[in-house]
Amino acid sequence: MAYNSEYHTEKELKEIQNWDVKDTYNLIEKLRDMWEYKNYFIENWGFDHIHKERPVLMLELHTGGWSGNEDVIEALQKHKLFWMMWWWKTERGGHYYFEIDFSAIGFKPVNKFTKENKITRQYVSKAKAKFEWVKISHSKRLIRATPKRIN
Repeated sequence: MAYNSEYHTEKELKEIQNWDVKDTYNLIEKLRDMWEYKNYFIENWGFDHIHKERPVLMLELHTGGWSGNEDVIEALQKHKLFWMMWWWKTERGGHYYFEIDFSAIGFKPVNKFTKENKITRQYVSKAKAKFEWVKISHSKRLIRATPKRIN
């Protein structure tokens, strides 16, 4: 759903504030759809500053001075768990930086996930609907089981 230049409704902003943090991937998609000035919504994959082996989504949100974007940031700030887990820094002028570590909400690299669950990559490939996926690059993905168990 693409948004236009109109301001966001209270309902939309409340939805952000109450979003389940375990569903951060879909929250980011919603934020991307809501964000005015798409070139000010920047997503890059990198590695955690502390746990160097963990891939993290480095999300930059630049408001561009538009109060609709600032309303979205305010809604994120009111989502205490999101802000506590993912906020990295803020710079003067409406620049917000987040490091989203999907391992904190149960996602793992496919090879680690299959080893821990004693299942094959072939099984995972054939049973894609049983899992949730986060695409890091063309060949790398993170995975977790859906609330329904693997078997």
